[in-house]
Amino acid sequence: MLENKSISRPSIKSFQENLIQRLGPDEGRALDVLGADFFYLVDELSINLHEKHPQDAPLLDLSDAEFPWELQVFTNQFLRECAQTSQQLTFFCHGLRKKLEDTEFNQEFWRILDEAYQHHFFVADSKNNYLV
Repeated sequence: MLENKSISRPSIKSFQENLIQRLGPDEGRALDVLGADFFYLVDELSINLHEKHPQDAPLLDLSDAEFPWELQVFTNQFLRECAQTSQQLTFFCHGLRKKLEDTEFNQEFWRILDEAYQHHFFVADSKNNYLV
């Protein structure tokens, strides 16, 4: 499902581009140590979440420009929490990227990611209702 390609939407910057813009070129490039698989997964997963939840930005009081960045931040946090230590993150992301090619695993992974999305972006005003 996940293939090696660049982000197809010109209006959405990659996570690494956003980090370089926010942190500066030296600090942003220092994060290369996280590996290509990590940045690929953050970009692809956040794009897919954006496509699955295109109407959520206003519900979260975010602009259409802020929402993709918030999804990247969420995906970054999610992947970091999945890896037991920061040293394992690179290996975890490499393995995850390969494992997502398995249909059954992919479905279970997305179930977990969607649940984490709901918990992360829960809107208190909606009481017991999660975003759709």
